[in-house]
Amino acid sequence: MLICEAKDNELELVRMIMFESFIEYKDKLIPPSGAITETVDAIRQKIQGRGGAVLVWAESEPVGSAQYYVEEDYLYIGRISVLPAWRGRGIGRRIVAYLEDTARTKGLAQVRLEVRQSLPENVNYYTKLNYVLIQEHEYPCKRDRWYTMSKSLSERHLCEGGQRIEI
Repeated sequence: MLICEAKDNELELVRMIMFESFIEYKDKLIPPSGAITETVDAIRQKIQGRGGAVLVWAESEPVGSAQYYVEEDYLYIGRISVLPAWRGRGIGRRIVAYLEDTARTKGLAQVRLEVRQSLPENVNYYTKLNYVLIQEHEYPCKRDRWYTMSKSLSERHLCEGGQRIEI
């Protein structure tokens, strides 16, 4: 498997993997996840000039993706997505490690991500990756909350040149 930066003409693959990974939450989350309706143009606008997206490839098949961008003094990671058939193989953990290394390459010492309170398995997952809760937010409808989680980074580098990593 290979993790690499998504090119602009691959953002539709990023969107497709995200959609297929988040669709299971369609009728479970209130408010619904924006990942289900996010467009390629919205992704492009969000990351343009300040971040990017990554794709995970199993041979010639895209199986995972994520988006990221620099925000003040940290790297924000969002929409970490692994196709259901490929879960449980460490792909999500490797995406996070790749993006943590991207942050280091950019001279950033912190990474942040956000997780729904109503998805405690995801909160636990990132806690096991040494992320800590730093903020709690409530949706305007008051039906759910989400956490901002943060991790301080060490000097360890997992990828060479921050471009790609074999997994």
